[in-house]
Amino acid sequence: MRTTRKVAVWPVGLVGGRRYERPLVENGKVVGWYTGWRADRPFAIDMAGFAVSLQVILSNPKAVFRRRGSQPGMQESDFLRQITTVEELEPKANNCTQVLVWHTRTEKVNLANEPKYHLDTVNIEV
Repeated sequence: MRTTRKVAVWPVGLVGGRRYERPLVENGKVVGWYTGWRADRPFAIDMAGFAVSLQVILSNPKAVFRRRGSQPGMQESDFLRQITTVEELEPKANNCTQVLVWHTRTEKVNLANEPKYHLDTVNIEV
């Protein structure tokens, strides 16, 4: 995270009913999303899967994260659209092939979406 220039992204483990979700990266650029829910979102990413530099926040004072007013699951996209584009995202965690962040709860993990979607082309340890 400390090397984030604008907006950095990475995989998140145990989220979306899958073992992990992640940005798909080719040649160092985000080209899509490996997700268990609504891959059509502009930024199909979990809140734990990105960081924004303070400079970006300060230079975009009207950018807000709306808890209300966004469609369910669209809060991240609604916020990120105000400050960046997919082309500008900075993939971290070895081009998004390592899980370094997990959603953890005090309940049993739900992986119900894991068998519903295609398998990733990268084998990531979770």
